[in-house]
Amino acid sequence: MPVGWTRWRFSMYASLTVVTAARGADGEQWFGPAGTDPPNRYVGAAEADHMTETAVVAGVGPGLGSSVARRFAEDGAAVGLFARSTEYVEELADDLDVTTPGTAAAVPTDLTDGEAVADGFAAVRERFGPVDALVVTAFADGAGDGGGILDAETADLAAAWETRVLGNFRCARTAAADMRRGDGGTVLLTNSAAATTPSASLPAATARHALRGLARSMDADPELGAAGVQTVHVIVDGWIDKPSSRAAYPDHERWMDPDEIADRLHGLAAAETVHAGEIDLRHPRDEPSF
Repeated sequence: MPVGWTRWRFSMYASLTVVTAARGADGEQWFGPAGTDPPNRYVGAAEADHMTETAVVAGVGPGLGSSVARRFAEDGAAVGLFARSTEYVEELADDLDVTTPGTAAAVPTDLTDGEAVADGFAAVRERFGPVDALVVTAFADGAGDGGGILDAETADLAAAWETRVLGNFRCARTAAADMRRGDGGTVLLTNSAAATTPSASLPAATARHALRGLARSMDADPELGAAGVQTVHVIVDGWIDKPSSRAAYPDHERWMDPDEIADRLHGLAAAETVHAGEIDLRHPRDEPSF
């Protein structure tokens, strides 16, 4: 701990992550996992303005992705909508243009295609300007669920990693470069509780754990930190309420409202003086999965 710094601990509401906070004599602040020391970079309160002008939501579909896009547009942001489904994002973009103070652009993008991701960000940048918020909601449920070590094949791991890890990586790297050249910003990578627990599906578990490592490593990157770029690993520990899930699991009782999740994610991007490197969101009546 550098001389002149004081330390205290707190646990964020709706999060199981215990965070260490430090403040220097000059008022600068640093937040990180309990038991760690501040790196050689600090973001002062006056420098930590992350109000969003241009956001990209990657993996947009009925449920969380569309709710996140709407929440940013309601705050007046310009939103790029990344999804494979051209028809869905075009309809959503038209709706957001009419019903919110913001604006939106449909950007049909396959996150497994690096060139398509680069082209998607270029299209958003040309129309709206540099990206200062990225939210990846591509859960890719079912991709590469090949069972345990004796049953899983290399192809199963490749399928699980392609969207869950590499798709997030492609988006996060491109967005972070935009933010670093500008005034900073926020990258939010959504994940499931499988990021912290064992799983019967080896491919899915390795991908979920790797995504967490990607997010936490980005957030600890001193070069990004000095540029005001923050990364949040968001664990969605529960069942998101959407039509397909309701139809598949009619007997399930507790559902998480995607609009409420979106509100939390928007708040993390908009916060000026507080940063959460990792947050766990779940239904208030559910026990944590880890």
